[in-house]
Amino acid sequence: MNDWHTCKASGEIRASNPCSEYMFLDDTACNLASANLITFYSTTTKRFDVEAMSTLPALDHRPRNLGHDGAIPVEGDRRTVYEFRTLGLGFANIGGLLMTMGCLMTARKADRCAAR
Repeated sequence: MNDWHTCKASGEIRASNPCSEYMFLDDTACNLASANLITFYSTTTKRFDVEAMSTLPALDHRPRNLGHDGAIPVEGDRRTVYEFRTLGLGFANIGGLLMTMGCLMTARKADRCAAR
């Protein structure tokens, strides 16, 4: 995991959270959020709104970045979170999206749908 570490000069990664979606420096915390992909799909037009989805990181990160300082109760964590701005945005419900689009999740068509 340290081979891919993006801040090697700041220390080693020595552990992860239980699900391993967050690995970073000691005394940090990540403010994770998820976007439900199916909300960007119109069943009327059968189109996925890529433009709307592409604005999501900026819309999501600005308010969470502003609220970071007071939200972290431990001083050491607060300092490193402030320095590194550890925010995460994941995407949820790709399976529901693929099924709504009529793509079987085990088919090559699903790979093409997801890649669009």
